Amino acid sequence: MADNEHIPHIVLVAENGDLTTGEAARAASSIAGDLIEAYLGTTYQLGMGGAGPRLRIGELVGSGPGTVGGLLADAGATCAAFITAWNPHSNQNTSKAQNEAAHARLLNRLAGFPGVTVHEGQGVGTDEAWVPERSVFAVGLASSDAISLGREFRQNAIVWFGDAGIPELVLLG
Repeated sequence: MADNEHIPHIVLVAENGDLTTGEAARAASSIAGDLIEAYLGTTYQLGMGGAGPRLRIGELVGSGPGTVGGLLADAGATCAAFITAWNPHSNQNTSKAQNEAAHARLLNRLAGFPGVTVHEGQGVGTDEAWVPERSVFAVGLASSDAISLGREFRQNAIVWFGDAGIPELVLLG
């Protein structure tokens, strides 16, 4: 089980839009508990190869230059989402070619959202057998659009970053 400090930073969004938070979200989700734990333990990195700022669920991010908060301030935005198109529903058997094609489609879809700035990134889990997943950090993307894109690309979850300055795990199932 995740540390209790992470529990409040989980949100389950039902298909009808109903929200459940905290431990109740984890309990109500159809996503396996070990996957939720993996998502909570993942480091969400901006940039490839670990060069950029990092997000962790439930951890306050910095606000100065070179930080996640700084990126938002530079864009005049108050929110962002970390989304991947890789490994739909955490299916590790998805080929690299399929993952790269899905990533290209995600970038194409994001290009249609005015005012959204996209930064490449990757989700790096604690299990070395789990290949880092190419992702995007979409600055200025509304939560409803982020949730819709997560569902469109058949993801179990996205990471949402809003006014509180603390990344939340948003479960989509």
